[in-house]
Amino acid sequence: MESARPTHSIYLFDSCALLQSATLHSAAHAHLAHQWTCRTDGEPFSLWCNGQWQQVQQIFIPSLTPHQFADEPAAYLTLLIDAGSTPAFVEALQLWLQNIVTAPHGIDLVRLSQALQARQHYPDPRVRAACTLIQQSADLSQLSAQWLAQQVALSPGRFLHLFSQQTGLPLRKYLRWQKLLRVFRALAAPQPPAFTELALQAGFYDAAHLANEIRQSFGLALSDIVHNSQFFQDDLRHNR
Repeated sequence: MESARPTHSIYLFDSCALLQSATLHSAAHAHLAHQWTCRTDGEPFSLWCNGQWQQVQQIFIPSLTPHQFADEPAAYLTLLIDAGSTPAFVEALQLWLQNIVTAPHGIDLVRLSQALQARQHYPDPRVRAACTLIQQSADLSQLSAQWLAQQVALSPGRFLHLFSQQTGLPLRKYLRWQKLLRVFRALAAPQPPAFTELALQAGFYDAAHLANEIRQSFGLALSDIVHNSQFFQDDLRHNR
């Protein structure tokens, strides 16, 4: 029997997750991530937020704010932003997103994904070097601010400030995102390890801890991300 088509696409970055979907969560809910949502065709859509129903062309919903979308099938783009991001980073990202939406040629997942990827090229070479060390590390749980600072010839305090300023995330939050990225990539492999084993390898207490972390952060179940995601379907084909 032919498998069901993925219901959405998901792309993960250093501090956020980008989703394209044909519907939005139609039950009242809240999650840790800040959320920005728009329709790709620029048309307004309905949601309940701040105690009232409203029609908007785009919406930024702060962390832990209850909200509900009307059941209006369309092509939506949603960006989930880590709640630990610095206020300056979130403010700059909101302004940038507003400009993207009002661009004359419209908006699509690929263009937005590429633009988000470009924003991860941090200007300071010491921050870039630290990010490379993190990505090359076999065990993220063993990394410390002191060791990373030493590798890039900075004091721990100066390193933590510069790292947070440029990435938009404190080091601890950045490492957490890298752990989740590794989990998702491993799950997309042709023969992924058992979920419990994967959770322990990534530094979570157990499989339930990892699943709860995903749901609280993204407002999505693990099955939504892995089984219904075009991102992982594509990744499977590319790795075969």
